Amino acid sequence: MFKLVLVAILALWANAYELSFDDGYINAHTEVLGDSNINPSTKMISSNLSKEDSIESLKGKININAVDLKSGKEKRDSNMCELLNVTIHPDISFEIQSVQKVEDKYIISGILTLNGISRNISSRAEIIESTESLSIEGGFDIELTDYGMQPPKMFFLTVRNKIDISYLLNYKKAN
Repeated sequence: MFKLVLVAILALWANAYELSFDDGYINAHTEVLGDSNINPSTKMISSNLSKEDSIESLKGKININAVDLKSGKEKRDSNMCELLNVTIHPDISFEIQSVQKVEDKYIISGILTLNGISRNISSRAEIIESTESLSIEGGFDIELTDYGMQPPKMFFLTVRNKIDISYLLNYKKAN
């Protein structure tokens, strides 16, 4: 019996891949209602993903530091960091709980932690796998108020509560 269990464990390990983050981006988009767009983004991403034989077995965590989100406007970035409470909760993370194929795309479900608050979210994504790499491209949206933040108001202008997130994450396979 011990040999059978050992062979099963080795077979699973032999089919498991660690995925090392190669490059990509995470973009956010919102608007100052009646005025302009706000589009912070980052390429400073850390990630620890693994998968077994199928894309549906993909698991792991994707992290960014909120300070690394840049919109190209220093004053706006400073205000954004204040809103995101980066001194108390600098990390934003997404932990993959499940991946399900739906038609020609995938639904990635997991836990997004932002401002110290964790919530379940789902993202529709395209996942492309080759023998040496894996690429994930998709998006989802959140509301600031769901994560304990009030949309900022500036005079008669208000930042939209909804934030659209898009991403492209490229990984290299490593055994």
